[in-house]
Amino acid sequence: MPRLNWKSLLLLTAVAVAGSAILISGIVSTIRLPLLGWGGIAPLVALVALTVVSSRFIVPVTSVDGTNQTNKSVAEAFIFLAVIMYATAPANSFGPAILLAAIGGFIASLPHKDKWARVFAIGTSIVSTFVASLVYKLSLVAIGGASVSVGQGALDMLLLPLCVFGVVQYGLSTFGTIAFTSLSGGTKVDVSKESLVWTLITQVASVTSAALFFSAIHGAGIPFLFVGVLIITLVHLLFRFNEKRVSEVTRAQAEKLKYIEEIADLHMNTIESLAIAIDAKDQTTHGHVRRTQIYATEMGKLLKVSEQESRALVAGALLHDIGKLAVPEYILNKPGKLTESEFAKMKIHPTVGGDILKRVNFPYPVEDIVRYHHEKWDGSGYPRGLRESQIPLVARIISVVDFYDATRCDRPYRKGMKREDSLGLLQKMSGTAFDPKVVNLFVKHVIEFDNLIGREDIEEQVASEHMDLTNKARPDAGLASDVLGVPDDATGFRSITEAQREVFALHEIAQTIGSSLNLNDTVTLISNKLRAIVPFDTCVIFIVDDRSGKAIAMHVVGDHKELFKLRRMSVGDGITGWVIANSRSMCNSSPELDMVGLPDEIARSYRGVLVSPLIREDGAFGAIALYAKGRTSYSTEHVRLLESVAQHAASALNNALTFEKTKESALTDPLTELPNARGFYMMLEQRLAECERLGRESLSVICMDIDDFKEINDRYGHPVGDRLLASVARVIRKELRQMDILSRYAGDEFVAIMPMASQVMAEGIADRISKAVSEHKFSVRAGKQVTVGVSLGIACFPNHGETTEELLTAAAGNMQRDKHSRKNLHNLSTLPTPARIDHYT
Repeated sequence: MPRLNWKSLLLLTAVAVAGSAILISGIVSTIRLPLLGWGGIAPLVALVALTVVSSRFIVPVTSVDGTNQTNKSVAEAFIFLAVIMYATAPANSFGPAILLAAIGGFIASLPHKDKWARVFAIGTSIVSTFVASLVYKLSLVAIGGASVSVGQGALDMLLLPLCVFGVVQYGLSTFGTIAFTSLSGGTKVDVSKESLVWTLITQVASVTSAALFFSAIHGAGIPFLFVGVLIITLVHLLFRFNEKRVSEVTRAQAEKLKYIEEIADLHMNTIESLAIAIDAKDQTTHGHVRRTQIYATEMGKLLKVSEQESRALVAGALLHDIGKLAVPEYILNKPGKLTESEFAKMKIHPTVGGDILKRVNFPYPVEDIVRYHHEKWDGSGYPRGLRESQIPLVARIISVVDFYDATRCDRPYRKGMKREDSLGLLQKMSGTAFDPKVVNLFVKHVIEFDNLIGREDIEEQVASEHMDLTNKARPDAGLASDVLGVPDDATGFRSITEAQREVFALHEIAQTIGSSLNLNDTVTLISNKLRAIVPFDTCVIFIVDDRSGKAIAMHVVGDHKELFKLRRMSVGDGITGWVIANSRSMCNSSPELDMVGLPDEIARSYRGVLVSPLIREDGAFGAIALYAKGRTSYSTEHVRLLESVAQHAASALNNALTFEKTKESALTDPLTELPNARGFYMMLEQRLAECERLGRESLSVICMDIDDFKEINDRYGHPVGDRLLASVARVIRKELRQMDILSRYAGDEFVAIMPMASQVMAEGIADRISKAVSEHKFSVRAGKQVTVGVSLGIACFPNHGETTEELLTAAAGNMQRDKHSRKNLHNLSTLPTPARIDHYT
C-alpha cells in the first residue's frame, strides 16, 4: 500500500477513533445482556462461532485494474441476524451486532499485508454496522412506533428496514475503503461495475438469509433455515465460478494483447530492416529516415491524427523511399542534374514502393504515404497528379518534413541550408508544392522538433552561409559520396536480387559491429564481415595514434599479417596516409606506395589496393586498407561497399576508442596529466590504510590554490590560463619528493599527498613550493611574463583527522586562512603608513 499522506491519515484516525469508541460501547452493552433467552448472551455465543467460521468465505471488491480494494463476507448474514435479534425490544442493544462486525472485519482483513489497511477495514466494518443499525432502528420506529418489538409474524414489517440496513452498511464499508485507497495512492480508484453488482447481490442474499434465519428461530421451522443457508451458499459459489471465468477471460485477453504486440514488433523490425536496405542503396545521410520519423510523428500529434494514421507515420517515415530499390544506382548516386529520361526513371519509385507495400497489407495507411508523398498541393506532382485534400494527410506531412530535412543536409549537388533558409524555401513553396496548414504548423514548432533531434544524437544537419543551388539538381536525385575508381559497365543497372544480397550483408555488419565496446573485438568483427562483400587478400585497419600522430595497424587479417602488424605510417605518406589526410577513398593506385619497408617480393605480389577513411566529426581518424594479389583494380561498386562499411565501422570504432580512452583517463587530468579528484581520493584512501597498518605512521596533505587565477583567465584568456596551470603543476612537482603524489583537485586547486611526512617536513616543503611558484616567471604572450602566488594549507594524519574528508577539510580550511592573511598583508602594504596603523588600532 502507498505511504499514508495527511488526508488518508486523517481519515484513518477518524475511523479508528470512532470504531474504538463504538466497539467499547458495544462490549459494555453486550455484557449487560441477560444470559439466556433469544435476546441474551447464549445465542450470541452461537452467532460468534458461526461468524468466525463463515468469515473465511469472502467476496473481493476489485478495481478495474484487478486490484482488490475490500472484501465482503458471508458472515454478514449473521451480523444482520444479530441486528434483528438485539436491536429491538427486549434487548434494545447494538452491542452484539457491533461485536460480530469487529470479528468479521478482522478475519476478512487478514489478507491485507499493510497494517493500516487492516485497521481501517476493521474500523469501517464497526462504524458502518453501527450507523446502519441506527438507521434500521429509526426505520422500524417510523413504521411501528416508538416501542416497536419484532417477533413472530412481524416479518413483513422487518423486510424494508432490513434492506435499508444492508444498503447503508454496504455503501459505507465499500465506498469508505475505496476513498481511503484513493487518498493513500493519490489517484482516483475506479471500481469494477461487475464487482459492485456481484458484491451487492451477496449483500442482498445475506439480508434475505438473515430474515429467513430469524423466521426459522421464531417458529417457521427448518425449511426456512435450509433455504437461508442454500441462498448464501449458491450465491457465493456462483460468484466464485464467475470470478474464475473473469480470470480466464482476462488471461486470454492478456495473451492476445501480447501476441498482437509481438506481431507489431515483428512488423516494425521488418520495417527497420527495409529502411536499412534503402539506406545501403541510396547513399544519403544515415540519420535522414530517423529524423523524418521524429518530425512526422510530432506533427501527427499536433494535427491530432488517428491512431492508425499515427502508426502509419512511424512506418511510412522509414519506408517512404523504398521504391528506390528499383532505381538504377548510377541515377541515385549521380551528383549532377538528372536528364529528362533519368528523372522519368526516378519518378517510378513512389509507384514501385506503393506496389511493394500493397502486398504487405499493413493495417494502417503506410501505402498512401509511400505512393503519394511526391504529390503536390497544386496538382503538379507525381505519380497521379492529386491536389489539395485529395492527397492523404499523412502523405502531406511526410512531404513537408522530408523536404525540410533533405535541404538541411549537405548533398553533392548543393550545400545544406541553415534552418532559416530551409524554412524560407518551404514557406515559399507553401500553397504550390505543400499544404499551407502543415507548413505553417511545422514552421511554428520546428525548433522544438530540432531539440528532439539533438537528444537522439543524430545531428547530421549542417548550416551554410549561402544557399548553393547553382546546378539546380532535382530534389529526388539519389546522392552518393565522391569516390574514385573505375566505373562499372556503362548502363550501371543492378538487379534488385543482387542489391538485396548486398543489403543483408550490410545489415548484418551494421547489427554486429556495434555490439562490443572492446576495440580488438570490434576490428575483428569488421574484417570478418567485410570479406563477405569485398574481395581482398590482406585487410589492415589503421588507427591514428594521438600521441605519435602516426597511423598504426590495429588489426590485420589475411596474408603476411605478421609483417603488416608492424606498419606505422605518417599521415599524408603513401596511399593510406593520403586517404586519412584528405578523408577520401582511393583505389587502383600502385600498392607499392603503401608498402615501403616491406620485402620487395611481398610488395610486388600485391596488384590492387582500395583504402577508405574512418571519419568522425573532427575528420578521419583511421582507414580500412584492402590489398589484393589477383586483381589489378577495384570497381566503383567495391568502393561504395567499403565506404558503407567504413561509415558503420567508424561509429563503432570511435565508440570503442572513446571507451578505451575513458578507461585510461578516468583517473587522470588531461591538461596537467596529474591524477584527478577521483584518483586523489583513491590514492589517499590507500595511503591512509597503509599508515594504519604501519602503526599510524604520519602522513601530510597540502592543499594549494593559485592566487587571483581568475584575473589571468579574464585578462589573457582561458588557453593562456590552461598553459599557466600546466606550468604551475610542473613547478610544484619539482619541489616534491619522488614518493609524493600531486593531483589536480579542481580548477586551479592542487593537492599533494606526502607519505611519512611530519608537520615540520610538510611546512618546509610548502615554503619551498610557495617560493618556487612566486619566483617563477610564466610567459603569457610574446615578450610578456607574469608571476603568480599560491596559497597553501597543511593537514597531518592523525593529528588533524583520520579520514580523507577530515584531512581534506582541515587542509582546505588552513589554505583559506593562508589566502586571507596574504590578501590582508597585500592590502596593508598598499596603504599609506597612517592608514596601516589605523588598520590595527
